[in-house]
Amino acid sequence: MKPTSASLHRASLAWIGHKRVAPRSLADAVTGFEDSDDFLLAPNAFDFDFYVVHLAQRGVRGIDLIRLIRRRSTAGLLVLGDEAEGEFVLALDSGADMVLRPDAPTDHLVAAMAAVRRRLQQQTAASAPASRPWTLLDAHATLLAPDGTRIPLSESDLAIVGCLADAEGGKVGRRVLMERLWGAEAAGGSTENALHATVYRLRKRIEQAGQPLVPVHAVAKVGYEFRAPLVRR
Repeated sequence: MKPTSASLHRASLAWIGHKRVAPRSLADAVTGFEDSDDFLLAPNAFDFDFYVVHLAQRGVRGIDLIRLIRRRSTAGLLVLGDEAEGEFVLALDSGADMVLRPDAPTDHLVAAMAAVRRRLQQQTAASAPASRPWTLLDAHATLLAPDGTRIPLSESDLAIVGCLADAEGGKVGRRVLMERLWGAEAAGGSTENALHATVYRLRKRIEQAGQPLVPVHAVAKVGYEFRAPLVRR
């Protein structure tokens, strides 16, 4: 069934950017801000239920604004930006839940917001303490979810999850992951883009296995972490 604006009505939406007028059908209360500076001066800037941020901003740049919002809020965050600007991956890495083109039609915005909210609701439900941790079965190249689901891992998946398991709940730097995947000479440029793509495939594999919570998360300016108990056998 196609999502309707009524299904999105929960409370408040902050629309930050001057390039396009905020569609009023997206939420019960839609507050438009001319730019990032205008938004940050608002007394309730971090109290909205959902945020739509244009990457192109007058004032604090869009990527930095995404990071500021994500530090203060766990609300849904949809970004409007042109992939050609080269900030698509950076926006996701900085905390955006989804990125769409600036000229995306309103029904695409409605569908994207509905998808983000469903995911947030599932993650909230799944964040209750689990009776069992995630388990990396090295010998079988398998990740065992707390509910018993066995997720086969590719060679690159195994390398990434192995690094995360070694960190014992800590953060793993991008360079460490790149060296584990492609050797000591791996660094920056296209290799970093390849790392983003590899982690994306791992997250997708876990999601397609039916897991409502994908615990592999990017850490801005650092690398990645596994936000759930993880052991190896």
